[in-house]
Amino acid sequence: MDSKGGNTMNGELIALVDSEMEDGTKKGMMLGTGITDIQDLDKMFGMVETIQTNSMLVHHITKVTFVSKLNKKPKTHYVHPGIDCKEDGSMNLGDSIIWFELILAVDISRDIVIDVENKEEE
Repeated sequence: MDSKGGNTMNGELIALVDSEMEDGTKKGMMLGTGITDIQDLDKMFGMVETIQTNSMLVHHITKVTFVSKLNKKPKTHYVHPGIDCKEDGSMNLGDSIIWFELILAVDISRDIVIDVENKEEE
């Protein structure tokens, strides 16, 4: 816990990797990233590129979501679809109870990965 009693990130970011098989079955995995800086977008996009070039995964991966692990419930926490969690949004990871905070989600199943909305009135 930090000196102000707030949430602290527990180590490296986690990459939640979603995939869909040929038969429509949805699967996923959690990967360690080695990334500890939530603002290091170069490393996050580099990891996405590495995952995309893996010959075993390239045709199945649909989304890569980067999250930080927090040891106390934040004001806004992230619950990833398909991951079982408790009513308060927490989950057990080893001996720890953690919450996720969304850092970046990259949808690689579409041609356009990052959407930018035109907010100007027509």
